[in-house]
Amino acid sequence: MNAESRTDDPRAVKRAALRMATLRLIVAVVILDAVALGIYYLGGIDQGSVLAKQVFTGVWLIATGVTVAILLKRVRAIRYNR
Repeated sequence: MNAESRTDDPRAVKRAALRMATLRLIVAVVILDAVALGIYYLGGIDQGSVLAKQVFTGVWLIATGVTVAILLKRVRAIRYNR
């Protein structure tokens, strides 16, 4: 099978788009976590009060949830042709 016939296959194009959208989701969460951990430790929140830690964790949780919801919506749109 040559390269041209693989790119003509609509399933292959869909799989590639799905793979890319999934990769973007994973990379976005990893970057968000890296930034959050950097802020947590470099910002001194780890040495702060319990309330500061809880607020930070809540904001981090919400940011992760929003990121996943938005990017997972794109993955589902590709998967179900929406």
